[in-house]
Amino acid sequence: MDAVLYGVSALFAGLTAAAAAIPLQRSWGRAAVWPYGVAAVVAAVAAWASATSSADDARHLRRRTILVLVVFAATALAPMTVAAVRRADDPGAHAQSEVIIVEEAARAALHGHDPYAAEYREGPLSERPVATQEHFPYLPAMLVFGVPRAADGVSPWSDARVWFTAAALVAAGFGLARMRAVPAARIRMFQVLFALPTGALLLATGGVDIPVIALLLATAALARSERPVAAGVVGGLALAAKQTSILVLPFLVLALPRGLPRRRFVLAAGGVAAAVIVPFAVWDMEAFIEDAVLFPLNLGQGESAAATPTVGSLLLDLVPTHRTAVTVLLVVVIVGVMGLLLLRGRTPSMAQACARAAGAFVTAVALAPASRAGYLVYPANLIVWAIAFRDQSPGGGARFRRRVHREGSEG
Repeated sequence: MDAVLYGVSALFAGLTAAAAAIPLQRSWGRAAVWPYGVAAVVAAVAAWASATSSADDARHLRRRTILVLVVFAATALAPMTVAAVRRADDPGAHAQSEVIIVEEAARAALHGHDPYAAEYREGPLSERPVATQEHFPYLPAMLVFGVPRAADGVSPWSDARVWFTAAALVAAGFGLARMRAVPAARIRMFQVLFALPTGALLLATGGVDIPVIALLLATAALARSERPVAAGVVGGLALAAKQTSILVLPFLVLALPRGLPRRRFVLAAGGVAAAVIVPFAVWDMEAFIEDAVLFPLNLGQGESAAATPTVGSLLLDLVPTHRTAVTVLLVVVIVGVMGLLLLRGRTPSMAQACARAAGAFVTAVALAPASRAGYLVYPANLIVWAIAFRDQSPGGGARFRRRVHREGSEG
């Protein structure tokens, strides 16, 4: 399987290098195509050697671990480092808009200005779309990642992508350590989140979603371990960072046993999120709603840069004069689908919860009036988690050991 995944990743990187609309993504494609191609060959040779020799599973897993770490370094860390170094000469280049707006919003906050009311027409965003210069579309915890750049200025280490990556590695590492999963499952989860294009491309160019996904992984692992308060605290941090976590957290809550643990989770998550969000919301309620609610839904002043064609965006193009009504209808449908998935069954397992959250996320991406194809990294990771959690369930260990043995011979 590794050989197939790395081979498909090499093809994706090649297509990105040739056809991506964003120059930085084309640069990533040119840099990543060779590491993925070599990794595919190495994985195939390792699988063949494992199948034709008496090498034990532990040795094969060590080889897979080393390979995935090398691929992560070559396709995520190296391109990100090069881009961060190049930004020293031109802070407005070699980074996608989400990186720069996080840094500029943090700078505004450090200078005592409301990041949701501030405008960013001057400086590194001066050549970006006007809507990007006027909106900070994330929730306040995301500002933390921009503080090093805001305080330091231009050093490569202060690039927000460095801190996105560091935080994601810490959160995901904690989550993987808490999971009662065999090493093969942890390798696959790390691979999808960090080493394949589902993670490497985002970390090298933008990266805002990867720490949020890592926090959700840690939340799921803690909830599965019946640590509702700790899970709620970590989930609250994810909720305070980006709106996308709203589509996942309700499913994780329902995976807990009924009664007090669920209440503890909700109270902890709500308390942490409120402590971070409320001060910024009351600072200028109108500006906060415009940037954090209306603009991401494509209802704000200015058009969102999220331009991936969706069913929702096509409907808005058909009836542009009823944009608000159509958007409200689409949101109602998304909430309805979430409700149906949440109410299906009394107490879902964590595996079922992750699978249903993936379904809800795909629905939201398809129907959203403004969306990005990159958001599909959420359901991609959730499906991998569902498989890993399923194999932790009673009777799942034997199934998982059989699959690990099979993958050991297939690569």
